Amino acid sequence: MAKVLFLPHEVSAEIGKDETVIELAMRLGIHINASCGGVGACNKCKVLVESGEVLGEKIDELYYKACTLFPKTDVVIRIPVESQVERSALLRKIRAQALERKEKLKIDSPIKRLYLELPPPNIEDNTPDLERLLFALKQKGIKDPYIPYHLLKKLPYVLREKDFKVTLTYFEDPRNQRIYIVDIEGGKKEESPLGIAMDLGTTTLQLELVDLVSGETLAYTSDYNPQISYGEDVISRIEFTRKKDGLKLLSERVREKIAFLIEELLKESGKEFKDIEAFSLAGNTVMTHLFLELEPRFLREYPYVPVAKGYPIYKAKELGLPLKEGVPVFLSPSVASYVGGDITAGVLASLMAEEEALTLFIDLGTNGEIVVGNKDFLMCAACSAGPAFEGGGIKCGMRATSGAIEAVSIDPQTFEPMILTIGRKRPKGICGSGIISLLASLFRTGLIDKAGKFRRDLKHPRIREGEDGFEYVLVFKENSATGHDIVFTENDIENLIRAKGAMFAGYQILLESVGLTLQDLERIFLAGTFGSFIDLEDAVTIGLLPDLPRDRFFFLGNTSLQGAKKVLLYAEKFLELERIAQMMTHVELSNHPQYMDYYMAALFLPHTDEGLFPSVKGGI
Repeated sequence: MAKVLFLPHEVSAEIGKDETVIELAMRLGIHINASCGGVGACNKCKVLVESGEVLGEKIDELYYKACTLFPKTDVVIRIPVESQVERSALLRKIRAQALERKEKLKIDSPIKRLYLELPPPNIEDNTPDLERLLFALKQKGIKDPYIPYHLLKKLPYVLREKDFKVTLTYFEDPRNQRIYIVDIEGGKKEESPLGIAMDLGTTTLQLELVDLVSGETLAYTSDYNPQISYGEDVISRIEFTRKKDGLKLLSERVREKIAFLIEELLKESGKEFKDIEAFSLAGNTVMTHLFLELEPRFLREYPYVPVAKGYPIYKAKELGLPLKEGVPVFLSPSVASYVGGDITAGVLASLMAEEEALTLFIDLGTNGEIVVGNKDFLMCAACSAGPAFEGGGIKCGMRATSGAIEAVSIDPQTFEPMILTIGRKRPKGICGSGIISLLASLFRTGLIDKAGKFRRDLKHPRIREGEDGFEYVLVFKENSATGHDIVFTENDIENLIRAKGAMFAGYQILLESVGLTLQDLERIFLAGTFGSFIDLEDAVTIGLLPDLPRDRFFFLGNTSLQGAKKVLLYAEKFLELERIAQMMTHVELSNHPQYMDYYMAALFLPHTDEGLFPSVKGGI
């Protein structure tokens, strides 16, 4: 990869494949004026190429646009004086290092195939078909298998299709060791059985098609959860179910989308519905209830009782999935109303319940869930963080889609912003990672105080009193895709401070419950898609994450999907999942006598106790 040296900062780094100079600068914390999101419209991100070969668009025959600049060789880039900042203002952006949790286990799927050659009947041996099959299975060590009615009906035809040569697909329920026959097919089936793992998220659905012999992912797909149309968050969806047929409608919509996504997987992989032999799903408690069409109302009413926390292994037909009738559906168990199967699956995937290191597991989203522990204990809680981290409750907030501002850096001298948008499109609004980045920049530059209030003494065109109080203009309307100013208000800041305060107080309460402190943590695991876009320095600066050595932070990706996949590939993991759910002690934060004290203390940037944030104290 080519190396880029930025002058006059004397900072150099290798540039990634398909990464532009402005993206690298943002990653390194080097400010270059840019207000159009990197789309190339504002012509403010001017840089000089002092040496090396580049590919890009020139301005005024002398400068290049940093947002369209791609080095072909090692290059030296000079930032013009109008974009320079003091060296002391440089702060390297740090992402949590990705950590792939792989186990040294041989793949042993609970779904297996068995080829049998049965002796055909004759006048001397007219044993009934079922008895003939059961005898052959007994010879293979399989006693008293459960054969569903629909397979018994087709048994005589399948046996005679290939002269009594058949392939059986079966699974052994790890809870009772009983064998269940999933399918019977004529002849010898050479292809591997396939399974589908799914993360049933509040906002998105993510599915993988998996080879159950090799463990290879054959196809992946994702889409928005169609229930969004009936409510952005779980609470509004629970309210929708109070309407006539509301629960049925939400269940039908998500099942229809799942069926559509399964077809996409099969089309991409060239496989067929008949090849799928298992389905594994992990979702939060509300999403699982809505999928199963279980009454969710009591999840949000004191004392917060779900219909179920653990679930039987259902058959695909029972749940309206477009798969073979007997395909088993594994559902990840929940712990409480707001700590669901996505978290138990996440803990399973993270391996934290098998290791000594004291770990804090964080899944940030509409309802931030946290787990503290190791192989000896697990404590969990749900933090009422609200939708702020996904752009909800923010005046110009939006989901992380094309045109959303995902990163912000504010020049501490000129107070001009440098922004990047998803897809490098004209900015439409601000998504979660951009909101955290913007709040951290406003605090570092002194534009807001510890309480999140804007400076009233500063005369600057970007700081003004708007219809909702004081605000910072991130993008003026001429540079936005909406034709309106994109602003960040004091109300937005207050919502975000409340959300981060709820999370931080949750960490402290869980640790204190077992006589530990934040300093005792050996690892912090960030789960979920959002975790991959969080800049550690920004998150620590605003007090969302604890101020600990950065090498203790790890990003694990979509652990809910990974956990669902493990259940398909390792027979022992379903029992392990249930063990984790039983091992987790849930703490109801709202009832904890000290929670409100911790929460109120966290409603400042980064915190009222500056000793908890030594690297942030005093700002930059």
